[in-house]
Amino acid sequence: MRYTISYVSTSNPNVSDIDITQLMDYVKTQNCLLNITGILIYSDGNFLQVLEGAKEVITTLFEKIKKDPRHYNIIKMLDKEISDTSFSDYHSSFTVISDHDGPIELQKFLKKEKLSNPEHFKSIQYLIQKFMKLL
Repeated sequence: MRYTISYVSTSNPNVSDIDITQLMDYVKTQNCLLNITGILIYSDGNFLQVLEGAKEVITTLFEKIKKDPRHYNIIKMLDKEISDTSFSDYHSSFTVISDHDGPIELQKFLKKEKLSNPEHFKSIQYLIQKFMKLL
């Protein structure tokens, strides 16, 4: 059984575009090594991340993420077990999703959440759509 945590947060205003680009590269490499699927998007001073993987790996990683000074106002949207993943890989992007699969997999993620998480779906959809309209 896999596990997912997703959240949105606000970027620290002292973090530069270069810092964010380096973060995106680092996160993609590290998460692939940890067998984590999901996505990290940065847009307009905000981050959106979906993490999918082994529960212990995801929860440990999220504890580190919460302490990262590059962002604040972390709002966790999901924290639950999942039967299968929405993402085939780990994607990260500065401002927009750079590969073709990212938007498709985000839509797949939303469809699954509509069925499995109806009580929070509208909030999740609203936040994700804010990032997706830049695609």
